[in-house]
Amino acid sequence: MKLIFTRVIIFIMIIYTPAITFSQTFTMGKKCRELLNTANEALHNKSYNDALSQFTAFSDDCKTKDAKVLSAVGRAEAYNGLGQYDQAISEADAALKITKDRNLSAHFQKGVAYSKLGNTEASKSELAKVIELTENNQNTSERAANYALMAAIYDRQLGDRDSALIFLDQAMALDPDNTEFWIQKGEMYVMSGQYDEAFSAFDKAVAMGKADLDMYSIRSNTALRMVSDKYGTTKAKELKEKMTPDEKNLVCTELNKAIELGLEDMNKDMFAALVCK
Repeated sequence: MKLIFTRVIIFIMIIYTPAITFSQTFTMGKKCRELLNTANEALHNKSYNDALSQFTAFSDDCKTKDAKVLSAVGRAEAYNGLGQYDQAISEADAALKITKDRNLSAHFQKGVAYSKLGNTEASKSELAKVIELTENNQNTSERAANYALMAAIYDRQLGDRDSALIFLDQAMALDPDNTEFWIQKGEMYVMSGQYDEAFSAFDKAVAMGKADLDMYSIRSNTALRMVSDKYGTTKAKELKEKMTPDEKNLVCTELNKAIELGLEDMNKDMFAALVCK
């Protein structure tokens, strides 16, 4: 019954897609941004216990109201991932208290938790709040970003790649010049080992002008992950011996470009020196 209702929730969310928005923009310093990125990466990798620790560290170091909201929502997702649904609801409520009941992500996490607990009416109520809040937002770029966040949630948290791609395509249709959406699509493919599709998406971002260090860090990491997955090793010497010429060219091209743009990573410097010279 719970599984069936979870699928019903997904269907409801898709039906009301034009009304669903999630994104919120926060300003923070470099250290706080790095802590948040680390915590989100743990969520992305489904390392939920690690994510809980990282979000706690983030909120301990970053004292703004926005940081407290982000931490609470992140912890809610982590608790949902761990199957600790009462704790997820508690964290979501903490975010909603700060935001006067207006944080969309928190309402969504509560909806997920209630659905897993079998509380159909409470879950419907939370999703209705998501829809109600969103209908008032007429900002196109914000709505596009919210579709992209929906895509991330469906892919990472609900394991529904098809719906995730639908949401991401809607984001792209609303804001076609946003290169971050192509990067997100590429990273979704990376997580499922579809490296050709990933690089195709990354190539789109580069063609649109996203050719900075961040882009080539992602591309070089993807190239290294691709050959590491294929050959079952991360050791430079072993990869040098096993990679095909085309694979070596790809890895070294992406890695050298990242280093040229200012990448500071001793391990990758050593890899490039051993493999790419």
